[in-house]
Amino acid sequence: MTNATVRVLDETGKAIATGKKVVAGTGAYGPITLTGSGPFRVEACGLAGSRPLCVWGATTSGGTLNLTPLTSAVTVLAGGQPPETLMTGPVQGLTDSALATAQAQLRTALAAALADAGLDPAFDLLAGALTPGSHTGYDRMLDTVTVGLGLDAKAYVTLGSPLGSGLAYLEPGTSQGSLALDPAAATVDLPGIDTLYQAMGAVMPSANGCTPGLPPLLDAGARASVDLVTTFSGTAGAAQLLCSHMAGLLTGDAESLVGSKLLPTLPTRCDFSGADPVCRVALVFQTAKGVLRQVGVEQAVVKRASPTGWKYLGNRLEVQATAAARLVLTHRADQTAPDSYARYLDVSIPAYPGLQCARASQKDAGGADVPLALFKPTAAGSFLSLWSTAPGNAAPSLDPATGATLGDDLVALPVPGTTAGDTIARNFVRAGRALKLELFADAACSAPLAGADGGAVSLDVAGQLPLNIIGQSGQPWPVLAASSVSNLVSLKGAVGAKLNYVANWSLLRAGLAPQHLQLCTNAACTAKVAELDLDPAAVAGTLSTTLGLKALLASDYKLLRLTGRTADGLTLQLDTTSCPTLPAGQPC
Repeated sequence: MTNATVRVLDETGKAIATGKKVVAGTGAYGPITLTGSGPFRVEACGLAGSRPLCVWGATTSGGTLNLTPLTSAVTVLAGGQPPETLMTGPVQGLTDSALATAQAQLRTALAAALADAGLDPAFDLLAGALTPGSHTGYDRMLDTVTVGLGLDAKAYVTLGSPLGSGLAYLEPGTSQGSLALDPAAATVDLPGIDTLYQAMGAVMPSANGCTPGLPPLLDAGARASVDLVTTFSGTAGAAQLLCSHMAGLLTGDAESLVGSKLLPTLPTRCDFSGADPVCRVALVFQTAKGVLRQVGVEQAVVKRASPTGWKYLGNRLEVQATAAARLVLTHRADQTAPDSYARYLDVSIPAYPGLQCARASQKDAGGADVPLALFKPTAAGSFLSLWSTAPGNAAPSLDPATGATLGDDLVALPVPGTTAGDTIARNFVRAGRALKLELFADAACSAPLAGADGGAVSLDVAGQLPLNIIGQSGQPWPVLAASSVSNLVSLKGAVGAKLNYVANWSLLRAGLAPQHLQLCTNAACTAKVAELDLDPAAVAGTLSTTLGLKALLASDYKLLRLTGRTADGLTLQLDTTSCPTLPAGQPC
């Protein structure tokens, strides 16, 4: 982790150490003197590549304590508390006996991953040997196991793997499902992917090095897109397009990425069904200003038997669809009114030639497909829009013959705050976050789309939607400073005037990477006054613009939207609104 610090709480919840730095690269921290009585809760928060990450551990007496996603899982199981409440108030559980029991439960579920990493079945997750970045032993297991934490009726832990199938679901004392790794998992040598990315990072951001240096690193079947529809295939075409994008020469490019830094990656899922393993990866560059720029969606690398080694494959999918979970908190700034939360799945499906319908489904706890929504093209949309029940009803329709699209690029599927909505969120926890996307060439959603990917593809949903109000309110929400709130309410400007607004915020708890800041004058945020991309460590942003032919009045509706991502990819969206013409007690 980078920019990481450690915090320690004693049994009463008193902080006995804060801001203790973690050494980047080695992950070392301490020594920290423990005062007061244990059990002691320990938290480390920072950035892991492009992701914000918080990890936890617990000890009753000190000594060596690893802080990893797996020690977080031990701590959640031993204390019965999710991350939202783990580092608040008096300690719960976390005795030596409780920690030992939780470790034993977790190791049983991790049997396949322990074997893959060459570790003893009784390996100590809390204090065992760990060499960060080595991709061996404990570090390999951290690379090959994905950990989810949350709260349902009880605190829970989920375990999955990009190198296999199956999902283990654990609550304190009970386990369901199993984690399995593919027999070919050992062929995924992570140092080889590191080597490929180091080579790409050396040439792609170079003004003179990209064109000659990138083609040897690409697979013969590589493909890259000018947009989400127009694709260049083959080594030469893909390299030319990628280098043009790095130089900022393509239509729609807002900047050059020359001089930026390519961040390391780890596979998010690998496919072993073909002759050569294909793994999904992210291609993310960090600019000199610290802003993260993702190149492409659903990118992939492939390990060829001949010539040997990893090559960059580029676009995994022909129809470059994505799916992401989003949680929205709406707060009224000018008057007292209840805050509200709303959950969404954003399913972005490009308006690909010939694509007339798409059906999105998830698995339920029994493994059956459960349709969630249909999406159809519109006359001017770049993406398919949600097929709704009727022109005046935004609820999704699952009948291809009955319904309507309500506008262009309406990719958001509302997940209601009801039992039915909780079931959708719970299915993603217990059955995995794979979203099945069936693609059709007709409006009746019956004729599969012909193409390189066939009539159906699988997407991994970025982020897990919380199941309850504790999970929603306990997220690492940004909190606007009082001065930023009052300045938003009073913000105004004359026709043609220059406008500057400074937003300052802190985080309810660590674990959010801010991404984007917008000032809008309508609820849909389509009427943007100004916007700004943010450094993932930002705690402030300045919006500057020159007003056009319409003045901005203090009494006008105003929306300040701040978005960011959590460690597992969940988008948090804080909407702070001002609407002085409405009475107190009502939302804007």
